[in-house]
Amino acid sequence: MKKEKNLELINTNLEVFYVPYQRTDADIYKMHANSIEHAIQKFNFMMTDGQSSLRPCRKFSLIENNANTAYKNNENLDFVKIFSRTIDFYDAWDREIIAHPNLKPVN
Repeated sequence: MKKEKNLELINTNLEVFYVPYQRTDADIYKMHANSIEHAIQKFNFMMTDGQSSLRPCRKFSLIENNANTAYKNNENLDFVKIFSRTIDFYDAWDREIIAHPNLKPVN
């Protein structure tokens, strides 16, 4: 039987901070339309009922690698600043959807 080691916290004067770590996904839909404006209007109309049969054909993901900000207070977080801040280090993924929900990486 192995003896468990007891870990002791040396510095007990630590403060609490909150660090956002972000992953953002974008689904891409194929639309047949006469113009860019027509495609946007058609897509928005089809998605308004929430029961559209549209399926995405591609998915882009941006995944943060290293955090670059922290917050002192967890109660008054500014959501706009969290999602509109600059992400300095990230991975980007581009995947083509063959058969929903199977994803194939795109070169």
